[in-house]
Amino acid sequence: MNKKILTLLLALVLLGSSCTKYLGVDEVNPNSASAVPPKLLLPAALNNLVLVMDNPRYFDFCYLWYGAWSISSGYAQDPVFVQYSLYNTSFQASWSILYPIGQNLTVIQNAATDPNDGGYKAIAMILKAYIMQNLVDIWGNVPYSQAFGATSGILKPKYDDQQKIYEDLESKLTAAIKIIQGLTVNANAIPAFSDIVYGGDMSMWAKFANTLKLRLLVHQSGMSGRASYITSCIDSTASAGYLGAGEGAMVNPGYSASTSLPPFYGVFYSTSGTQNADAYTYFYAGKDAVDFLVANSDPRLSHYFNAPAGGGAFEGNYIGQDATIHPALAPKLTATLGYSATNGQYYMVGSPSESAPLLTDFESLFIQAEAAQRGFISADPGTLYNAAVTQSFASMNLASAAAAYLSQNNAQVNYANSQNPLTLILTQKWVAMNGVAPIELWTDWRRTGIPANLHFTENANKANPTPPVRLLYPQTEIVSNNDNVTAVGTINAFTSKIFWQP
Repeated sequence: MNKKILTLLLALVLLGSSCTKYLGVDEVNPNSASAVPPKLLLPAALNNLVLVMDNPRYFDFCYLWYGAWSISSGYAQDPVFVQYSLYNTSFQASWSILYPIGQNLTVIQNAATDPNDGGYKAIAMILKAYIMQNLVDIWGNVPYSQAFGATSGILKPKYDDQQKIYEDLESKLTAAIKIIQGLTVNANAIPAFSDIVYGGDMSMWAKFANTLKLRLLVHQSGMSGRASYITSCIDSTASAGYLGAGEGAMVNPGYSASTSLPPFYGVFYSTSGTQNADAYTYFYAGKDAVDFLVANSDPRLSHYFNAPAGGGAFEGNYIGQDATIHPALAPKLTATLGYSATNGQYYMVGSPSESAPLLTDFESLFIQAEAAQRGFISADPGTLYNAAVTQSFASMNLASAAAAYLSQNNAQVNYANSQNPLTLILTQKWVAMNGVAPIELWTDWRRTGIPANLHFTENANKANPTPPVRLLYPQTEIVSNNDNVTAVGTINAFTSKIFWQP
Protein backbone atom coordinates (compact mmCIF):
# COMPACT_ATOMS: atom_id res chain seq x y z
CA MET A 1 0.00 0.00 0.00
CA ASN A 2 1.44 3.41 -0.91
CA LYS A 3 2.06 6.14 1.66
CA LYS A 4 -0.83 8.35 0.43
CA ILE A 5 -3.39 5.60 0.99
CA LEU A 6 -1.92 4.68 4.37
CA THR A 7 -2.07 8.33 5.47
CA LEU A 8 -5.76 8.47 4.49
CA LEU A 9 -6.41 5.20 6.30
CA LEU A 10 -4.79 6.42 9.49
CA ALA A 11 -6.90 9.56 9.36
CA LEU A 12 -10.05 7.49 9.00
CA VAL A 13 -9.03 5.29 11.93
CA LEU A 14 -9.32 8.34 14.15
CA LEU A 15 -13.02 8.70 13.34
CA GLY A 16 -13.93 6.01 15.87
CA SER A 17 -11.57 6.90 18.69
CA SER A 18 -9.92 9.68 20.66
CA CYS A 19 -6.64 9.82 22.54
CA THR A 20 -8.35 11.35 25.56
CA LYS A 21 -11.87 9.89 25.68
CA TYR A 22 -13.51 6.78 24.27
CA LEU A 23 -17.11 6.78 23.09
CA GLY A 24 -19.59 4.70 25.03
CA VAL A 25 -21.96 2.38 23.22
CA ASP A 26 -24.80 4.85 23.75
CA GLU A 27 -22.93 7.98 22.63
CA VAL A 28 -23.00 9.66 19.22
CA ASN A 29 -19.66 10.12 17.48
CA PRO A 30 -19.49 13.78 16.41
CA ASN A 31 -16.96 12.77 13.72
CA SER A 32 -19.30 10.23 12.15
CA ALA A 33 -17.95 8.50 9.05
CA SER A 34 -21.43 7.96 7.58
CA ALA A 35 -20.61 9.97 4.46
CA VAL A 36 -17.35 8.17 3.72
CA PRO A 37 -17.55 5.52 0.95
CA PRO A 38 -17.38 1.86 2.05
CA LYS A 39 -14.14 1.31 0.11
CA LEU A 40 -12.45 3.78 2.48
CA LEU A 41 -14.35 2.84 5.64
CA LEU A 42 -13.50 -0.85 5.33
CA PRO A 43 -9.70 -0.58 5.67
CA ALA A 44 -10.10 1.88 8.53
CA ALA A 45 -12.41 -0.52 10.38
CA LEU A 46 -10.06 -3.47 9.78
CA ASN A 47 -7.01 -1.56 10.95
CA ASN A 48 -8.82 -0.13 13.96
CA LEU A 49 -9.97 -3.62 14.91
CA VAL A 50 -6.47 -5.11 15.01
CA LEU A 51 -5.21 -2.06 16.88
CA VAL A 52 -7.40 -3.35 19.72
CA MET A 53 -7.26 -7.12 19.28
CA ASP A 54 -3.50 -7.37 18.71
CA ASN A 55 -2.32 -4.79 21.22
CA PRO A 56 -1.19 -6.82 24.27
CA ARG A 57 -1.95 -3.98 26.64
CA TYR A 58 -5.69 -4.52 26.19
CA PHE A 59 -5.72 -8.25 27.00
CA ASP A 60 -2.40 -8.93 28.73
CA PHE A 61 -4.28 -10.36 31.71
CA CYS A 62 -5.08 -13.48 29.65
CA TYR A 63 -1.40 -14.28 29.15
CA LEU A 64 -0.51 -13.41 32.74
CA TRP A 65 -3.33 -15.36 34.38
CA TYR A 66 -2.77 -18.53 32.34
CA GLY A 67 0.92 -19.27 32.56
CA ALA A 68 2.15 -17.71 29.32
CA TRP A 69 3.78 -14.55 30.69
CA SER A 70 4.88 -13.12 34.01
CA ILE A 71 5.89 -9.68 35.30
CA SER A 72 9.48 -8.62 35.85
CA SER A 73 10.57 -8.42 39.47
CA GLY A 74 11.71 -4.90 38.70
CA TYR A 75 8.11 -3.68 38.66
CA ALA A 76 5.37 -3.44 41.25
CA GLN A 77 2.96 -6.35 40.95
CA ASP A 78 -0.39 -4.88 39.89
CA PRO A 79 -3.18 -6.24 42.16
CA VAL A 80 -5.41 -6.72 39.11
CA PHE A 81 -2.92 -9.24 37.75
CA VAL A 82 -1.63 -10.93 40.91
CA GLN A 83 -4.61 -10.65 43.27
CA TYR A 84 -7.47 -10.76 40.72
CA SER A 85 -8.71 -7.47 42.19
CA LEU A 86 -10.97 -6.44 39.34
CA TYR A 87 -12.76 -3.12 39.18
CA ASN A 88 -15.32 -1.74 36.76
CA THR A 89 -12.54 0.36 35.29
CA SER A 90 -10.34 -2.69 34.63
CA PHE A 91 -9.75 -3.26 30.90
CA GLN A 92 -12.76 -1.16 29.89
CA ALA A 93 -11.03 0.57 26.96
CA SER A 94 -11.60 -2.32 24.55
CA TRP A 95 -15.40 -2.07 25.06
CA SER A 96 -15.30 1.64 24.29
CA ILE A 97 -13.38 1.11 21.05
CA LEU A 98 -15.02 -2.03 19.68
CA TYR A 99 -18.54 -0.62 19.68
CA PRO A 100 -17.66 2.43 17.52
CA ILE A 101 -15.89 0.10 15.09
CA GLY A 102 -19.09 -1.91 14.94
CA GLN A 103 -21.01 1.29 14.23
CA ASN A 104 -18.78 2.08 11.25
CA LEU A 105 -19.27 -1.47 10.00
CA THR A 106 -23.02 -0.87 10.26
CA VAL A 107 -22.57 2.20 8.05
CA ILE A 108 -20.85 -0.02 5.46
CA GLN A 109 -23.56 -2.65 5.74
CA ASN A 110 -26.40 -0.13 5.38
CA ALA A 111 -24.72 1.62 2.45
CA ALA A 112 -24.40 -1.64 0.50
CA THR A 113 -27.85 -1.49 -1.09
CA ASP A 114 -26.72 -2.25 -4.64
CA PRO A 115 -26.39 -6.00 -5.38
CA ASN A 116 -22.90 -5.27 -6.66
CA ASP A 117 -21.97 -4.07 -3.16
CA GLY A 118 -22.80 -7.45 -1.63
CA GLY A 119 -19.15 -8.13 -0.83
CA TYR A 120 -18.89 -5.03 1.37
CA LYS A 121 -22.10 -5.97 3.13
CA ALA A 122 -20.89 -9.53 3.77
CA ILE A 123 -17.51 -8.43 5.12
CA ALA A 124 -19.19 -5.91 7.45
CA MET A 125 -21.52 -8.63 8.76
CA ILE A 126 -18.58 -10.99 9.34
CA LEU A 127 -16.50 -8.43 11.19
CA LYS A 128 -19.43 -7.38 13.39
CA ALA A 129 -19.88 -11.05 14.32
CA TYR A 130 -16.17 -11.20 15.17
CA ILE A 131 -16.53 -8.15 17.43
CA MET A 132 -19.68 -9.39 19.14
CA GLN A 133 -18.23 -12.86 19.76
CA ASN A 134 -15.34 -11.28 21.65
CA LEU A 135 -17.59 -8.91 23.59
CA VAL A 136 -19.78 -11.82 24.70
CA ASP A 137 -16.78 -13.95 25.62
CA ILE A 138 -15.47 -11.15 27.84
CA TRP A 139 -18.67 -9.73 29.36
CA GLY A 140 -21.57 -12.14 28.74
CA ASN A 141 -24.83 -10.22 28.20
CA VAL A 142 -24.05 -7.07 26.20
CA PRO A 143 -25.92 -4.56 24.00
CA TYR A 144 -26.60 -6.07 20.59
CA SER A 145 -30.07 -5.72 19.07
CA GLN A 146 -30.24 -2.02 19.97
CA ALA A 147 -26.54 -1.28 19.44
CA PHE A 148 -24.84 -0.06 16.24
CA GLY A 149 -27.79 2.14 15.34
CA ALA A 150 -29.95 -0.94 14.67
CA THR A 151 -32.91 0.78 16.35
CA SER A 152 -33.12 4.50 15.64
CA GLY A 153 -33.19 6.81 18.64
CA ILE A 154 -32.09 4.25 21.27
CA LEU A 155 -29.47 6.04 23.33
CA LYS A 156 -29.43 3.52 26.16
CA PRO A 157 -29.49 0.08 24.53
CA LYS A 158 -30.70 -2.96 26.39
CA TYR A 159 -28.43 -5.88 27.16
CA ASP A 160 -29.27 -9.02 25.18
CA ASP A 161 -29.00 -12.60 26.36
CA GLN A 162 -25.53 -13.90 25.52
CA GLN A 163 -26.62 -17.28 24.16
CA LYS A 164 -29.20 -15.64 21.91
CA ILE A 165 -26.50 -13.28 20.64
CA TYR A 166 -24.32 -16.26 19.77
CA GLU A 167 -27.20 -17.92 17.95
CA ASP A 168 -27.92 -14.75 15.98
CA LEU A 169 -24.24 -14.44 15.08
CA GLU A 170 -24.39 -17.95 13.64
CA SER A 171 -27.34 -16.86 11.49
CA LYS A 172 -25.59 -13.66 10.41
CA LEU A 173 -22.43 -15.55 9.42
CA THR A 174 -24.51 -18.05 7.46
CA ALA A 175 -26.25 -15.17 5.68
CA ALA A 176 -22.91 -13.50 4.90
CA ILE A 177 -21.58 -16.73 3.39
CA LYS A 178 -24.71 -17.05 1.25
CA ILE A 179 -24.27 -13.47 0.02
CA ILE A 180 -20.68 -14.23 -1.00
CA GLN A 181 -21.67 -17.47 -2.71
CA GLY A 182 -24.38 -15.61 -4.63
CA LEU A 183 -22.12 -12.92 -6.04
CA THR A 184 -21.82 -12.85 -9.84
CA VAL A 185 -18.38 -13.30 -11.37
CA ASN A 186 -17.46 -9.62 -11.61
CA ALA A 187 -19.78 -8.21 -8.98
CA ASN A 188 -18.29 -6.15 -6.19
CA ALA A 189 -14.67 -6.04 -7.27
CA ILE A 190 -13.32 -4.80 -3.95
CA PRO A 191 -9.95 -3.12 -4.60
CA ALA A 192 -6.89 -4.49 -2.85
CA PHE A 193 -6.28 -1.24 -0.98
CA SER A 194 -9.76 -1.48 0.54
CA ASP A 195 -9.51 -5.13 1.60
CA ILE A 196 -6.26 -5.13 3.58
CA VAL A 197 -6.76 -8.78 4.55
CA TYR A 198 -7.53 -10.78 1.39
CA GLY A 199 -7.15 -8.20 -1.37
CA GLY A 200 -10.76 -8.60 -2.51
CA ASP A 201 -10.78 -12.43 -2.63
CA MET A 202 -14.34 -13.13 -1.44
CA SER A 203 -13.86 -16.91 -1.38
CA MET A 204 -11.34 -16.34 1.43
CA TRP A 205 -13.83 -14.18 3.30
CA ALA A 206 -16.34 -17.04 3.08
CA LYS A 207 -13.77 -19.37 4.62
CA PHE A 208 -13.00 -16.83 7.32
CA ALA A 209 -16.71 -16.50 8.13
CA ASN A 210 -17.12 -20.27 8.26
CA THR A 211 -14.06 -20.65 10.49
CA LEU A 212 -15.41 -17.97 12.82
CA LYS A 213 -18.72 -19.79 12.83
CA LEU A 214 -16.94 -23.04 13.75
CA ARG A 215 -15.12 -21.23 16.56
CA LEU A 216 -18.46 -20.09 17.98
CA LEU A 217 -19.85 -23.62 17.77
CA VAL A 218 -16.81 -25.29 19.30
CA HIS A 219 -17.07 -22.88 22.22
CA GLN A 220 -20.44 -24.48 22.96
CA SER A 221 -19.23 -28.08 22.62
CA GLY A 222 -19.12 -28.65 26.38
CA MET A 223 -22.78 -27.71 26.86
CA SER A 224 -25.28 -30.46 27.48
CA GLY A 225 -27.79 -31.09 24.67
CA ARG A 226 -26.02 -28.84 22.18
CA ALA A 227 -24.58 -31.46 19.80
CA SER A 228 -27.44 -31.56 17.26
CA TYR A 229 -27.56 -27.75 17.06
CA ILE A 230 -23.81 -27.62 16.45
CA THR A 231 -23.95 -30.29 13.76
CA SER A 232 -26.86 -28.69 11.92
CA CYS A 233 -25.15 -25.28 11.91
CA ILE A 234 -21.95 -26.81 10.56
CA ASP A 235 -23.81 -28.69 7.83
CA SER A 236 -25.57 -25.55 6.59
CA THR A 237 -22.34 -23.96 5.32
CA ALA A 238 -20.05 -26.96 4.85
CA SER A 239 -19.43 -26.04 1.22
CA ALA A 240 -17.63 -22.82 2.19
CA GLY A 241 -14.70 -24.68 3.74
CA TYR A 242 -12.36 -23.42 6.46
CA LEU A 243 -9.11 -21.48 6.54
CA GLY A 244 -6.18 -23.75 5.77
CA ALA A 245 -2.41 -23.38 5.80
CA GLY A 246 -1.35 -19.96 4.56
CA GLU A 247 -4.91 -18.60 4.61
CA GLY A 248 -5.04 -16.83 7.97
CA ALA A 249 -6.90 -13.52 8.25
CA MET A 250 -3.94 -11.16 8.51
CA VAL A 251 -4.32 -7.38 8.40
CA ASN A 252 -1.66 -5.18 6.82
CA PRO A 253 -2.37 -1.63 5.59
CA GLY A 254 1.32 -1.11 4.81
CA TYR A 255 3.02 -1.34 8.19
CA SER A 256 6.65 -0.23 8.22
CA ALA A 257 9.15 1.52 10.46
CA SER A 258 8.68 4.73 8.44
CA THR A 259 4.86 4.84 8.47
CA SER A 260 2.86 2.96 11.10
CA LEU A 261 3.91 0.00 13.24
CA PRO A 262 1.90 -3.20 13.75
CA PRO A 263 0.07 -3.05 17.10
CA PHE A 264 1.98 -5.82 18.91
CA TYR A 265 5.43 -4.74 17.77
CA GLY A 266 4.59 -1.09 18.41
CA VAL A 267 4.07 -1.74 22.11
CA PHE A 268 7.62 -3.06 22.48
CA TYR A 269 9.58 -1.04 19.92
CA SER A 270 9.59 2.46 18.47
CA THR A 271 9.84 3.37 14.79
CA SER A 272 13.61 3.76 15.28
CA GLY A 273 13.87 0.17 16.53
CA THR A 274 14.71 1.10 20.11
CA GLN A 275 13.05 -0.76 22.96
CA ASN A 276 10.09 0.72 24.81
CA ALA A 277 11.36 -0.12 28.26
CA ASP A 278 8.06 -0.25 30.12
CA ALA A 279 6.89 -3.01 27.80
CA TYR A 280 10.06 -4.87 26.88
CA THR A 281 11.29 -5.05 30.47
CA TYR A 282 7.83 -5.43 32.03
CA PHE A 283 6.58 -8.69 30.46
CA TYR A 284 8.67 -11.80 31.06
CA ALA A 285 8.27 -15.49 30.37
CA GLY A 286 5.69 -17.51 32.26
CA LYS A 287 7.10 -20.54 34.05
CA ASP A 288 4.33 -22.86 32.84
CA ALA A 289 5.07 -21.98 29.22
CA VAL A 290 8.86 -22.26 29.62
CA ASP A 291 8.65 -25.56 31.49
CA PHE A 292 6.38 -27.14 28.87
CA LEU A 293 8.58 -26.01 26.00
CA VAL A 294 11.75 -27.21 27.71
CA ALA A 295 10.26 -30.57 28.74
CA ASN A 296 9.21 -31.31 25.17
CA SER A 297 12.37 -30.12 23.39
CA ASP A 298 10.34 -27.48 21.58
CA PRO A 299 12.47 -25.23 19.34
CA ARG A 300 9.85 -22.51 19.61
CA LEU A 301 11.23 -21.78 23.10
CA SER A 302 13.97 -19.47 21.79
CA HIS A 303 11.49 -17.80 19.46
CA TYR A 304 8.81 -17.13 22.05
CA PHE A 305 11.38 -15.89 24.56
CA ASN A 306 14.91 -14.51 24.61
CA ALA A 307 17.58 -16.27 26.62
CA PRO A 308 18.54 -14.40 29.80
CA ALA A 309 21.35 -11.88 29.50
CA GLY A 310 24.70 -13.53 29.99
CA GLY A 311 23.47 -16.93 28.85
CA GLY A 312 22.30 -19.82 30.99
CA ALA A 313 19.07 -21.75 31.07
CA PHE A 314 15.71 -20.25 30.24
CA GLU A 315 13.70 -19.46 33.34
CA GLY A 316 10.10 -18.48 33.86
CA ASN A 317 8.24 -17.04 36.82
CA TYR A 318 4.77 -17.74 38.15
CA ILE A 319 2.48 -14.74 38.36
CA GLY A 320 2.44 -13.30 41.88
CA GLN A 321 5.77 -14.92 42.67
CA ASP A 322 8.35 -13.11 44.78
CA ALA A 323 11.53 -13.96 46.65
CA THR A 324 9.64 -15.09 49.75
CA ILE A 325 7.82 -17.76 47.73
CA HIS A 326 10.56 -19.08 45.43
CA PRO A 327 13.87 -17.63 46.63
CA ALA A 328 15.82 -19.62 44.06
CA LEU A 329 13.81 -18.34 41.08
CA ALA A 330 12.78 -14.80 41.86
CA PRO A 331 16.21 -13.16 41.46
CA LYS A 332 16.81 -14.74 38.05
CA LEU A 333 15.06 -12.22 35.81
CA THR A 334 13.49 -14.56 33.33
CA ALA A 335 13.56 -14.51 29.55
CA THR A 336 11.88 -11.57 27.86
CA LEU A 337 9.42 -11.92 25.00
CA GLY A 338 10.94 -13.09 21.74
CA TYR A 339 13.01 -10.74 19.66
CA SER A 340 16.61 -11.31 18.65
CA ALA A 341 18.47 -8.21 17.56
CA THR A 342 21.68 -10.17 16.95
CA ASN A 343 20.37 -12.12 13.97
CA GLY A 344 17.58 -9.85 12.86
CA GLN A 345 14.83 -12.34 13.63
CA TYR A 346 11.53 -11.08 14.99
CA TYR A 347 9.53 -13.77 16.69
CA MET A 348 6.71 -13.25 19.19
CA VAL A 349 7.10 -9.49 19.17
CA GLY A 350 7.01 -9.35 15.38
CA SER A 351 8.60 -6.90 12.97
CA PRO A 352 7.89 -3.34 11.74
CA SER A 353 6.24 -4.70 8.60
CA GLU A 354 4.56 -7.84 9.92
CA SER A 355 0.85 -8.40 9.39
CA ALA A 356 -1.47 -8.38 12.41
CA PRO A 357 -3.70 -11.44 12.87
CA LEU A 358 -7.46 -11.48 13.24
CA LEU A 359 -7.46 -15.28 13.05
CA THR A 360 -4.33 -17.25 12.16
CA ASP A 361 -4.17 -20.32 9.96
CA PHE A 362 -2.91 -22.43 12.86
CA GLU A 363 -5.76 -21.38 15.13
CA SER A 364 -8.19 -22.36 12.37
CA LEU A 365 -6.51 -25.77 12.06
CA PHE A 366 -6.61 -26.30 15.83
CA ILE A 367 -10.33 -25.41 15.84
CA GLN A 368 -10.92 -27.91 13.05
CA ALA A 369 -8.85 -30.56 14.85
CA GLU A 370 -10.97 -30.16 17.98
CA ALA A 371 -14.21 -30.23 15.96
CA ALA A 372 -13.07 -33.40 14.18
CA GLN A 373 -11.97 -35.00 17.47
CA ARG A 374 -15.42 -34.30 18.91
CA GLY A 375 -17.10 -35.75 15.82
CA PHE A 376 -18.60 -32.52 14.51
CA ILE A 377 -16.80 -32.49 11.16
CA SER A 378 -15.70 -35.33 8.90
CA ALA A 379 -11.94 -34.98 8.84
CA ASP A 380 -8.95 -36.70 10.41
CA PRO A 381 -8.15 -34.88 13.69
CA GLY A 382 -4.56 -36.11 13.72
CA THR A 383 -3.86 -34.70 10.28
CA LEU A 384 -5.41 -31.37 11.27
CA TYR A 385 -3.45 -31.33 14.54
CA ASN A 386 -0.16 -31.94 12.75
CA ALA A 387 -0.98 -29.20 10.25
CA ALA A 388 -1.82 -26.78 13.07
CA VAL A 389 1.47 -27.37 14.88
CA THR A 390 3.38 -27.15 11.60
CA GLN A 391 1.83 -23.76 10.80
CA SER A 392 2.62 -22.52 14.31
CA PHE A 393 6.25 -23.47 13.64
CA ALA A 394 6.09 -21.81 10.22
CA SER A 395 4.90 -18.55 11.77
CA MET A 396 8.24 -18.45 13.62
CA ASN A 397 10.40 -19.44 10.66
CA LEU A 398 10.73 -22.99 12.00
CA ALA A 399 8.70 -24.93 9.43
CA SER A 400 11.61 -27.29 8.68
CA ALA A 401 11.76 -28.35 12.34
CA ALA A 402 8.08 -29.28 12.67
CA ALA A 403 8.26 -32.83 11.30
CA ALA A 404 11.03 -33.92 13.67
CA TYR A 405 9.20 -32.35 16.62
CA LEU A 406 5.92 -34.09 15.81
CA SER A 407 7.59 -37.47 15.27
CA GLN A 408 8.99 -37.62 18.82
CA ASN A 409 7.95 -40.65 20.84
CA ASN A 410 6.26 -38.31 23.25
CA ALA A 411 2.59 -38.36 24.24
CA GLN A 412 2.72 -34.60 24.86
CA VAL A 413 3.55 -34.03 21.20
CA ASN A 414 2.83 -37.10 19.04
CA TYR A 415 -0.86 -37.48 18.20
CA ALA A 416 -0.63 -41.24 17.59
CA ASN A 417 0.93 -41.79 21.02
CA SER A 418 -1.46 -39.55 22.93
CA GLN A 419 -3.75 -41.17 25.49
CA ASN A 420 -6.08 -38.17 25.37
CA PRO A 421 -6.02 -36.53 21.93
CA LEU A 422 -8.41 -33.72 22.91
CA THR A 423 -6.13 -32.71 25.76
CA LEU A 424 -3.16 -32.85 23.38
CA ILE A 425 -4.90 -30.63 20.82
CA LEU A 426 -5.94 -28.02 23.37
CA THR A 427 -2.60 -28.01 25.19
CA GLN A 428 -0.67 -27.49 21.98
CA LYS A 429 -3.17 -24.81 21.01
CA TRP A 430 -2.42 -23.06 24.34
CA VAL A 431 1.27 -23.12 23.39
CA ALA A 432 0.58 -21.74 19.90
CA MET A 433 -1.77 -18.97 21.05
CA ASN A 434 0.95 -17.35 23.19
CA GLY A 435 1.19 -13.76 22.03
CA VAL A 436 -1.34 -14.34 19.25
CA ALA A 437 -4.92 -14.72 20.54
CA PRO A 438 -5.33 -13.82 24.22
CA ILE A 439 -9.12 -14.02 24.46
CA GLU A 440 -9.18 -17.46 22.82
CA LEU A 441 -6.46 -18.66 25.19
CA TRP A 442 -8.63 -17.48 28.10
CA THR A 443 -11.80 -18.91 26.59
CA ASP A 444 -10.32 -22.35 25.95
CA TRP A 445 -9.30 -22.74 29.58
CA ARG A 446 -12.63 -21.46 30.89
CA ARG A 447 -14.62 -23.92 28.78
CA THR A 448 -12.33 -26.98 29.11
CA GLY A 449 -9.91 -26.51 32.02
CA ILE A 450 -7.04 -27.47 29.67
CA PRO A 451 -4.12 -27.33 30.32
CA ALA A 452 -5.04 -28.76 33.69
CA ASN A 453 -1.71 -28.19 35.45
CA LEU A 454 -1.36 -24.41 35.18
CA HIS A 455 -0.14 -22.50 38.22
CA PHE A 456 -2.29 -19.53 39.14
CA THR A 457 -1.24 -16.54 41.20
CA GLU A 458 0.84 -17.21 44.27
CA ASN A 459 0.03 -13.88 45.87
CA ALA A 460 -1.13 -14.37 49.47
CA ASN A 461 -3.86 -11.73 49.06
CA LYS A 462 -5.52 -13.26 46.01
CA ALA A 463 -9.28 -12.79 45.85
CA ASN A 464 -9.91 -16.31 44.51
CA PRO A 465 -7.91 -19.50 43.90
CA THR A 466 -8.47 -19.27 40.13
CA PRO A 467 -8.67 -16.27 37.78
CA PRO A 468 -11.91 -14.40 37.02
CA VAL A 469 -14.26 -16.03 34.51
CA ARG A 470 -15.31 -12.67 33.06
CA LEU A 471 -14.72 -8.94 33.39
CA LEU A 472 -16.98 -6.53 35.24
CA TYR A 473 -19.11 -4.14 33.21
CA PRO A 474 -17.23 -0.93 32.35
CA GLN A 475 -17.60 2.09 34.56
CA THR A 476 -18.50 4.08 31.45
CA GLU A 477 -21.61 1.93 31.06
CA ILE A 478 -22.55 2.21 34.73
CA VAL A 479 -22.45 5.97 34.36
CA SER A 480 -24.24 6.28 31.01
CA ASN A 481 -26.50 3.21 30.82
CA ASN A 482 -26.97 2.20 34.44
CA ASP A 483 -30.60 1.01 34.24
CA ASN A 484 -29.76 -1.57 31.62
CA VAL A 485 -26.57 -2.65 33.39
CA THR A 486 -28.54 -3.08 36.61
CA ALA A 487 -31.22 -5.09 34.81
CA VAL A 488 -28.64 -7.80 34.05
CA GLY A 489 -28.42 -8.54 37.77
CA THR A 490 -25.57 -8.86 40.23
CA ILE A 491 -22.30 -9.80 38.53
CA ASN A 492 -19.52 -11.69 40.27
CA ALA A 493 -16.23 -11.94 38.36
CA PHE A 494 -15.60 -15.45 39.72
CA THR A 495 -19.03 -17.05 39.54
CA SER A 496 -21.01 -15.24 36.79
CA LYS A 497 -19.92 -17.57 34.02
CA ILE A 498 -20.22 -17.03 30.29
CA PHE A 499 -23.04 -19.28 29.05
CA TRP A 500 -20.79 -21.84 27.36
CA GLN A 501 -18.69 -22.46 30.48
CA PRO A 502 -19.49 -25.69 32.43
